[in-house]
Amino acid sequence: MYSLLTGTLLLCAATSQAEPATYDLPTLIDRALEHNAEILESRAKVAEARATQRQARGAFVLPRLRLESYGGLTPDAKGDVFNPPSDTSGVRALGPFARAQLEFVQPLYTFGRLTHLHRAAEAGVSAQQAELADSRGEIIHQVKELYYGILLAQDLTSLARRLRDELATWEDEVTLDNPDIPVSAPYKLQLALLELENRSAQLENGLRFARSALVWKTGLSEADDFVLADELSPTDTALPSIEELHSRGLQQRPEWRHLQAGLAARHAQEQAARSAYYPQVFLSGGIRYAVAPGRTDQHNPFVKDEFNLFNGGVFLGLRQSFEWDMLGADLDKARAKRLQLEALQTTAAQGIRVDIRRAYDEYHASTREVATALKARNLTREWLQLAQDEYELEPGSVKELVSAFEALAASEESYYRALHRDHLALAELERAIGGPVNP
Repeated sequence: MYSLLTGTLLLCAATSQAEPATYDLPTLIDRALEHNAEILESRAKVAEARATQRQARGAFVLPRLRLESYGGLTPDAKGDVFNPPSDTSGVRALGPFARAQLEFVQPLYTFGRLTHLHRAAEAGVSAQQAELADSRGEIIHQVKELYYGILLAQDLTSLARRLRDELATWEDEVTLDNPDIPVSAPYKLQLALLELENRSAQLENGLRFARSALVWKTGLSEADDFVLADELSPTDTALPSIEELHSRGLQQRPEWRHLQAGLAARHAQEQAARSAYYPQVFLSGGIRYAVAPGRTDQHNPFVKDEFNLFNGGVFLGLRQSFEWDMLGADLDKARAKRLQLEALQTTAAQGIRVDIRRAYDEYHASTREVATALKARNLTREWLQLAQDEYELEPGSVKELVSAFEALAASEESYYRALHRDHLALAELERAIGGPVNP
């Protein structure tokens, strides 16, 4: 009894483990975004931009501090300039020596240079974030293409198998032994069967390739069996006006946001280059401390003693560069880069509007194609039913039956392909506007 129960449990466990996993489109997109190397690279670039931003913020707010310390051995020296050491042999004992100094520089007024550099760093973060969003959008679009491609391959493969099985049921009836059957009918039927067999093999190969591509893109294991949660069906998505889509595209498209952030950074860099013409006012100072126990501390203010000291101070400073040619060249370069992006901005805006209009029209065309293909499929189904009824009454009408069957096969495939193009057109429109059509 125990062994029987144990065997039953193991069998159930094995059965449950053998069941393929089911994935929907959002889950596969999340997996692709998690495992994609381009996404990881873009995230690293964002982290780098944030580090640059922290540096700029630190230079803008915090003082620059530098601590320097060292120690070692130095010859002992007792006495002063009025009472020098009596030992003139040149051989002296060595004693410890230590020194430390702390310096700081605090910018007070730079005519906006540090402010503009900080703004440029902030814009750099925004630019890298937009680049990350662009990479994410590209991966999402690729996963959608693979996902809908597999759904199409599954539907076409299933269709070919179904038609092949149905056609095979007539093979025994349509023979040369039947005097009511035209001589050419069996050959026509066999040719149709061979065509379906070949078509089925091609579709199955395409399905395996599409599944392998999706596995690679999403980080799934080749050994894992899985099924997709959806089926191809009409999208039936109500679209906003083309004007609204244009407006959303100029707000959401990662390429546009990247360009805007880059333009802000270039403008800030140009202002920083212009500020370099003006002086920088700063506060500086420091503390120095040194000690050598084996040497007499010289208290005479006119004697420089680098081994025993403690001093410091705070100073107000001004720094001005007179390299006018170099400063002018830096400003001209910054201005030229800004003008380049401004020119690109105009072209990009026009390109985005064209992309949205093209995707908008293609989606409307795809929805009309789905409706037309559905009508054609329904008509060919009615034709096939009439041809079957006529064949039962008159076996000699097998030619009409095969023709209707071929028309149905073509219309069914056209319908599934229309559904596939419908989903791809919607995905392309969402890519063009940089987000969901109906968020």
